[in-house]
Amino acid sequence: MIGRMKERHATEYTLSCREALALEMMVKNVMPEDERITVTWRKVIVCALVTLVGFNLRSVILGVPPVLPLIQHDLQLSYAATGLLTALPILVLACAAWPAGLLVERIGGRTCVTIGLALLGAGAFLRALWPSAISLFLFTLLLSLGIVMSQTAVPILVRRWFPGQIGLVTALFSDGLIIGEAVAAGATVPIMVQFLGRDAWKASFIFWSVPLVVLLALWFWLAPPAHATESAQLPSPEATTSSSTSQSSTPPIKRKRVNALHLGIMLGAGSLIYFGMNGWIASYNQAIHQGELTPLALAILNTAQLPASLGVTLFAQRMAGRRWPFIAAGVICAIAIAGWVSTPAVLEPIWATLLGGSSALVFTLGIALPPLLASHEEVARLTGITISLTYAVAFVGPFVGGVLWDLLHLPAVAFLPVALASVTLILLGALLPSYAAFGLVKRGQTLRSDQK
Repeated sequence: MIGRMKERHATEYTLSCREALALEMMVKNVMPEDERITVTWRKVIVCALVTLVGFNLRSVILGVPPVLPLIQHDLQLSYAATGLLTALPILVLACAAWPAGLLVERIGGRTCVTIGLALLGAGAFLRALWPSAISLFLFTLLLSLGIVMSQTAVPILVRRWFPGQIGLVTALFSDGLIIGEAVAAGATVPIMVQFLGRDAWKASFIFWSVPLVVLLALWFWLAPPAHATESAQLPSPEATTSSSTSQSSTPPIKRKRVNALHLGIMLGAGSLIYFGMNGWIASYNQAIHQGELTPLALAILNTAQLPASLGVTLFAQRMAGRRWPFIAAGVICAIAIAGWVSTPAVLEPIWATLLGGSSALVFTLGIALPPLLASHEEVARLTGITISLTYAVAFVGPFVGGVLWDLLHLPAVAFLPVALASVTLILLGALLPSYAAFGLVKRGQTLRSDQK
């Protein structure tokens, strides 16, 4: 009798140890990775929320250039100070995205987006309440830091919430960014003149700040809390044990390590094409006595991004991680910039369409690369470094074009960095890891070695 009781207690102790070990393995290995959203209605809401975040990250800063002449006049800004005001968000993205990626590792992506939206909203409101040159730069710096924190954290959250739809959801985020740019650039002046007053640039700042308050409240309410999404249910120890056994018998997909310099420079090349063309089209056309073509060329360059981005979104899940879209974008941009400087100026709208659409393709698919390539532990750091390098290249490129123009006194050389960026896209796109290295190929599926 006593022997049976001892044997029973020993068996129960062994089972409890196994259960504790299984629970510990589940908490350590499953929970951090398995924050995915599984309920359909929740997926739709969070996707819409991510798109709205992208929209507001750009509407606040792209609402400035349309009213920049009024700001320059009222605050008596020099041309150098005016240029710095528009370039400051890009410079902050280049300098602060890497530290922001490290911060995401410490406090989590959801918290980073919350803080970022709060900083963005505070800076956007305060720059309208205290309209002076110093305060304008100070609060622009503040809101730019908010943009950096949010933009760096969103792709990391997409990796955790939508591990099977990274390409699609990051494309929706980039759609929000591009739509925010287009709407703010096109609607700020008509709204100001119609409803706020002809010179009410301060009121236009407040107008684009109000949606941020609503978005911050929605983010608090609807964004999945860290480690508490619907799919993060604690399975039974038996299921965890059997799962760990099956996982040990099936080797995991090995992701090929990728150099952050590779991704950052490649995506920076796409952004350089966009910012370089925006920066030099007006001056180039004026130098060749074709200034009347500038408004149409700039409008097409920027509006072509939207249909290209929306079109890519429909196929983003299939195109994400492929080499050929980046190679094709580089080839198209190289042809377009060669045509820009060598063909009659009346053809500029055609080349602007190709350049705007191709740069949007690179941006839309490029956002997905860090979450696709990096492991769970490395995705925040790789995202931060990639964004820093992307905007550093985009910031330096137009400056180099201006230096070359000053040195050689040839208008066309201002576009030389754009041409070099096109070649860079081709080369670095071809050197991306194969599609299988992204972990997107299902187990048991064979893949040809030359598949892009």
